[in-house]
Formats: sequence, structure tokens, C-alpha cells
Amino acid sequence: MNNMLACPSCGSDETESIVHGGSYILRCAACGEAIVATSFMAMFDWDDAFSAFADPGPGKHPAPEMLIARGPLRQISAIISGVARHGTLIRLVPDPKD
Repeated sequence: MNNMLACPSCGSDETESIVHGGSYILRCAACGEAIVATSFMAMFDWDDAFSAFADPGPGKHPAPEMLIARGPLRQISAIISGVARHGTLIRLVPDPKD
């Protein structure tokens, strides 16, 4: 969710949030290396708003038509889990705060 971790492979500090299966992964935006992972279930209670997209790949911006869900994570987590369970990588993009 933030860029405080540097990639051990390439040193970049740009990260992307990915959901794959039941895992939440912080991935390097430059090379795609997984930096840290946890269970996506640990994120279910977040009230922060996100846009969830089918992942276009490291460093690429998702197109609007790739949108899967938008809203507070606690409300869209079931949709994200359902899609991710079938093998689709999901990119989580924090929505701007008012």
C-alpha cells in the first residue's frame, strides 16, 4: 500500500498490491518480484476504498474495462476472493481519499 519497501532483486521502491488465490502480495512494479505476502483474509476488515482490476502485469496501468469492483475493501473482498480463487491476479489500487 505504500512504497517503503525496496525490492531485493532490483532495488526499486515502487510497489503494487496483488491478490492471487487467497494471498495478498506486495509486488515490485519494476520487475514483478514478490516482496512480501500475507493471507488476503487478513485484509477483509479494512474500510479503505479500493478499485480492484484484473492485473495487466508489473508496471502496467489497468484499463478501465478491467475493473472488477470498487469500494471499501470489507464490502468488495468477497468479489475479489471469488475472482482470485479462479486464478486471475487482481490489482488493488487505493482510491483517493476525499
